[in-house]
Amino acid sequence: MKAHNYIIIIILIGVVFSQCRTGKTGLKHYDNESKIILRNDHVQLKFYHFSDDSTSLFLKIKNSELLASRKTNSKELTTSISGKIFLSDSKGDRTIDTVLFKANGRTSSDESYFYFYSINFPLKDLNFYNYRLILKDENRATQYAISGTINKTSELIRENFLLLQRENTYPNFNLLINSKSSYSLTSERLDLTQTELWFRPANGGLPPPPYSTSKEDLPEISQFEILTIPVGKKELILNDFPLGDILLKKDSIGLSLLVRPNKYPALTSISEMIYPLRYISARKEFERLNTNSDLRSGLERFWLDCGESQERAKELMAAFYDRVQLANLNFSSYKSGWKTDRGMIFIVFGAPTELNTAKASQTWVYGDKNDLGSVRFTFKKITNGFSDNHYELKRNSIYKSEWAKKVSAWRNGRIYN
Repeated sequence: MKAHNYIIIIILIGVVFSQCRTGKTGLKHYDNESKIILRNDHVQLKFYHFSDDSTSLFLKIKNSELLASRKTNSKELTTSISGKIFLSDSKGDRTIDTVLFKANGRTSSDESYFYFYSINFPLKDLNFYNYRLILKDENRATQYAISGTINKTSELIRENFLLLQRENTYPNFNLLINSKSSYSLTSERLDLTQTELWFRPANGGLPPPPYSTSKEDLPEISQFEILTIPVGKKELILNDFPLGDILLKKDSIGLSLLVRPNKYPALTSISEMIYPLRYISARKEFERLNTNSDLRSGLERFWLDCGESQERAKELMAAFYDRVQLANLNFSSYKSGWKTDRGMIFIVFGAPTELNTAKASQTWVYGDKNDLGSVRFTFKKITNGFSDNHYELKRNSIYKSEWAKKVSAWRNGRIYN
């Protein structure tokens, strides 16, 4: 390889590893109530049910999103927010409650985030809720909002667990564990001694395309092996797990904790960057990429061919891998988020124009919902023994032409959103 080509490779790959972040801020002005707002590394939240009738909200907000100040004679940066949580029934037809709160944030050890602890509010058991969270930066008088769902319908759901890395005082905001680290998994509502713990090496294939007549198969319990480690009634200690999937199981219900590399949900290796390209590459082309003796140069050539210039290739790579990261944050179930049906559609099509959520389904709309040319994808929530966050796409052959258009756009240097 010529020296100047090698320099191009270093530049482009470096851009992805250093800038694989969403270009849009996590806190967005709430202009359209039906528009999807995805969690990203700028703002994350977690609901935790600590009793049958009460729930806590934890917030993690990047410091660039908030105006901070120092109190007199103090070196610590602090910030203040106020908020409202509007709770409605699963159909969104009836407002159940409105929660008002104020909270002060403090920085984490790396001083890149502010953490807001234990914003408590009443929430009754055995219900599925829609919420709209309005946040206001008290130091800047700006207002933002995020919407989503809260599940309080059964025992083995993520909202019933608090996962903490042992050296931290703030919780993990997803059921994601860094390999070779120590964690505490606690639950106030579930007797953990009544559960089983299983493990399998990292697995999970790619889903069929949206126009396929086949659908993805769920895992088999035979792929897992049962673990015999001490389990307390309210706490489970997880130490130094290899990469793979931990399954917490009770009867026929299960919940997966994903053990991934330390930088996950971001990508940490060239091989990890190649795998998602299967969505926008032909089978034989992908096989050549994946078996290339020089994976880095093959990856670089792929994106240079798409962008036709270094600058455009950088933009394409940043956008594509940012979507992979967001898919991992939002859609991880019993496997990494980018490998799920929702992850596949999000990576190729981008965020939908509108998101309609029901108790057991989501409908994503691309384009004006009243336009005959708009595209709709319906995802049905599948009850299974491995995850409470698994949705299956309702596939249809009518998607084939639209899928081909979006893949062609990527290959010709265009990004659809």
